[in-house]
Amino acid sequence: MARVRDVMLDDVPTLGKEAKIGEAARLLAGRGTGCIIVAEGKKPVGIVTELDLIRNIVKGKSLKSPVSGIMTSSVVSMSPSMKLDEALKTIDIKKFRRYPVVDNGELVGLATKRDIVNAISDNVRFHRNIQNAVLVIFVLFEFFVFVLFRYLYKYLPLGS
Repeated sequence: MARVRDVMLDDVPTLGKEAKIGEAARLLAGRGTGCIIVAEGKKPVGIVTELDLIRNIVKGKSLKSPVSGIMTSSVVSMSPSMKLDEALKTIDIKKFRRYPVVDNGELVGLATKRDIVNAISDNVRFHRNIQNAVLVIFVLFEFFVFVLFRYLYKYLPLGS
């Protein structure tokens, strides 16, 4: 079974708590991740999504304010060794779209709902194709045994 490490993004955009909202906006605009992890050293302490940024700018928050004022600080993380079905359960329970991947307290990646769902979907599609191939082989075998064998029986030397 695939694991979170197989689908996670390794190059995670991060900022410190003292960084300004304007820096976060520039970093988000330049990356396709949809979020920035706020970290102290290598430990994630918050997350800022595009939606967080927009909501706070619309509310009149200054771009010179610290990013710690708009971050979500209850960070739900995943382990790189977590199986994808376990990760999907976490997604179903927590309802977030992006999760920092943490190993021994250090940020090592970013997992998204889309990447996890797509990986599981690809896995299901692969297994369905295997099942279809086995079914075709079984049908061909039955065809040989029940149809062709009846006609070939009289031509086979079976010790008579």
